[in-house]
Amino acid sequence: MIWFLTVLIKSLSWTVASLPRSLQLVMGRSLGTFWFYVVPIRRSTALEHLRLAFPQWPEEKIKRTALQNFQNYGCGFVEFCLLLHLDQKRFEKLFTIEGWEYYENAMKKKQGLFLLSLHIGSWELMSATCSVLKIPLSVISKQFKAKSLNQVWINLRINQGIKLLREEKSTFDILRAIRGQGVVGFILDQFMGPPVGVKTRFFGHETGTAAALALFADRTHAPVLPVYNIRLDDGRIKIVFEPEIPFLEQGSTERNISFMTQRYTSKIEEIVTMHPEQWLWIHRRWKPFRP
Repeated sequence: MIWFLTVLIKSLSWTVASLPRSLQLVMGRSLGTFWFYVVPIRRSTALEHLRLAFPQWPEEKIKRTALQNFQNYGCGFVEFCLLLHLDQKRFEKLFTIEGWEYYENAMKKKQGLFLLSLHIGSWELMSATCSVLKIPLSVISKQFKAKSLNQVWINLRINQGIKLLREEKSTFDILRAIRGQGVVGFILDQFMGPPVGVKTRFFGHETGTAAALALFADRTHAPVLPVYNIRLDDGRIKIVFEPEIPFLEQGSTERNISFMTQRYTSKIEEIVTMHPEQWLWIHRRWKPFRP
């Protein structure tokens, strides 16, 4: 099974990599359009969430943004197939970087670094740029129930230069990575209930967000840097590093974690507001937060 999945991924990868960029985008947008109109799984969820986040928008704009959103997923799937072919030459052709100096300045502190990110743009392909950019990134990886799928996923991540941290031992591994002046990534845009999540507000509505990043930032004093990517109109992908988010003490660890988790959530909301057509609106972000 592992052999079959590996061959399938490599075949898809070679096929997509051989296409011109313009055709890759046409293929991706077509897949997304087909999903939106013909197999509308989660379409109603995306529309509902867009109405919730932007109640002032006319319905026409809501539907147009939802369609663009599904086209973004289609492009993301096509770009996922490029993971095995992201060398220096393709990187320079496909990507542009803004704010790299913020990353360099944070690393000069020699305290380790946390990256705050979200599911926007071509998030899977962005993660593959770590090997090209020489970012010593570690991420927490969930295990798939299917062992064969899990192994293929792990191999893909290793090929991207990413170190995977096991969920059950993540606390020790994260602290070790930071103390070794490494980089640990957190994607903080998904719902997380208690006890590992804290109550936050996202687009004015109550939700739950994982408290881990604030907890580790409080414990290690390592800087937290927002990073994300956006697909541009010309087909290139812009990776954006933003200035460090200062850790503001609130008098106790509990208050620190609650306050900073909301700050990180607000930063994500700010990014999504700038590029709503490229975020993960099909995720059920506003589940009830029940202690």
